[in-house]
Amino acid sequence: MIKAIFAVDHWGGMGLNGTLAWPHNSEDLKYFKSMTEGQVVVMGRRTWDDPKMPKPLPGRTTYVVSNRQLDHIGAYTIRGNLVDRIQKIQESHPKKTIWIIGGPAILMETKDIVDEARITHFKGQYKTDVQIDLREYLKMFRFIGVKPGLDRSLSWVTYKNIDIFKPL
Repeated sequence: MIKAIFAVDHWGGMGLNGTLAWPHNSEDLKYFKSMTEGQVVVMGRRTWDDPKMPKPLPGRTTYVVSNRQLDHIGAYTIRGNLVDRIQKIQESHPKKTIWIIGGPAILMETKDIVDEARITHFKGQYKTDVQIDLREYLKMFRFIGVKPGLDRSLSWVTYKNIDIFKPL
C-alpha cells in the first residue's frame, strides 16, 4: 500500500527556511512515528536536508528522491520516473506501507498512486516559504475521518483516493 503523510497549516503552508513552519509539536511527531515506524519512507532532497530531521529516520527504510547520490549509510537514492520507482519499491517491500512524506512537488507527482493520505492540519496560518495546493492535491480523495489533537492546535485527517481509474 502507498500512503502519504504530511502536515499543513490552514492555507497549505508546509515549511519555512528548510524545516517545519510551526513550533515543535511532540504530539504530531509521535503520530508520524507511530504511522511510519517499521515501514518505508520516500522523501525529496529538501525534506532530507531538514536540519531537525534525523538521517536516516530510525526504524524505517529511507529513500530520497535526488539527482545527486547520497553519501549516507542507511538511505537510498532514487531518480527517474518517480511513479515507476515507487511502484518498484512497493514490489520489493510487499508487506510494508510506502509512506510519501514530502515535499510538495513529490506529493503532487505521486498523488495518483497514493491509496490514502494522512494529513495533519495545524490550526491557523504560519509564515511559510513552502506550500502545497491542497485543493488540487485532494481532488480525487474523499474525507474518511478526523481525530483532534489533545491540545486542539491540530487535527489528523484521513483521506482515501477514490479515483475510479486508479490501477488496482
